[in-house]
Amino acid sequence: MIIINFTGGINNDSLQVGDLAYYVTPSTVGGFEQSTSNPVLIGPIEAITATSIDVDNGSVAMTTLDNAGDFIMFAKDSSINLSGLVGYFAEVTIKNNSKEKAEMYCMASEITPSSK
Repeated sequence: MIIINFTGGINNDSLQVGDLAYYVTPSTVGGFEQSTSNPVLIGPIEAITATSIDVDNGSVAMTTLDNAGDFIMFAKDSSINLSGLVGYFAEVTIKNNSKEKAEMYCMASEITPSSK
């Protein structure tokens, strides 16, 4: 088990127990931080608090992340989350942050009945 602490807290409502945690170590290239390697699987998330996640690292030989600047990300388990959004309603807010006029020509949605 590895505990990953976040100094700024966790403010992602999508994060759930069972999601898979990954990390990459960014490097500075051309004045920008970017990853030059593939994300490394840490393991499934076992517990979530306001400032940390507990990850079952299983066979991954680590007790802590090597670098305090590592970028942590998560992915949903694709064997469980196969469909799109489910529910009875959705609310969408679309904002134009530009100072220029913008027109929307089309907007689409995928609908999955969840009560059948």
